[in-house]
Amino acid sequence: MRVKHRHQLRTKERRALQEQLAATPTLLHKELVGSSAGKTSVERIVLETKTELFLINERLWLVRTKDMVYPSLHALLDGVVTLPTVVVDIGAVPYIVNGADVMGPGIVGADDSIAVGDIVVVIDQKNRTPIAIGQANFEADKMKAKSKGRAVKVIMYVGDWLWDLMKSLST
Repeated sequence: MRVKHRHQLRTKERRALQEQLAATPTLLHKELVGSSAGKTSVERIVLETKTELFLINERLWLVRTKDMVYPSLHALLDGVVTLPTVVVDIGAVPYIVNGADVMGPGIVGADDSIAVGDIVVVIDQKNRTPIAIGQANFEADKMKAKSKGRAVKVIMYVGDWLWDLMKSLST
C-alpha cells in the first residue's frame, strides 16, 4: 500500500472526527479537540485504496474505510479503547495471526455484551494478549456455543500490512 497524502488535522477536522467517534462511546477515550488539542498531534494518512489512517501522537490508533471506523491493535495496547473480548485457545493463534477468521471451535470465552456486527478484540487464552480485531458474526451466547463455522471476521491482526506500513512510516 502506498501513501497518497499525509497531513495534520485542523481543529475543524478534529471536531468532525470526534463527533463521528462519539457515536461509538467505547471507541476512543482521548479528547481530540478542546483544551488538550494543542498537545495532541492528530495526523491523517490517506492510502491509494482510500483507506484513512489516524495517527495520534505518532501512534496508529484508528482506521477508517468507506464502511466503518475501527481501532488499531496499537490503540488497544496503549489502553485508549475498550472493546468486547473474544478469547481463543492457543491452538487457534497461529492461524489468526496469519489472517484466518476466528472459527467457532477455537473460542473458549466471549463477553456477554457482544452483538452481531460489533467490533471485538480477539485475545489468546494463555497470555491474554490482543492478537486481532474483528467483526462478530453472532451474539455472544451463540458464539460460545458454536461448534463450527466463522464466528468472527478478522479485520486486522498482528503482523498484517498495517504493522509493516507503520514500520516503514516510522523510519
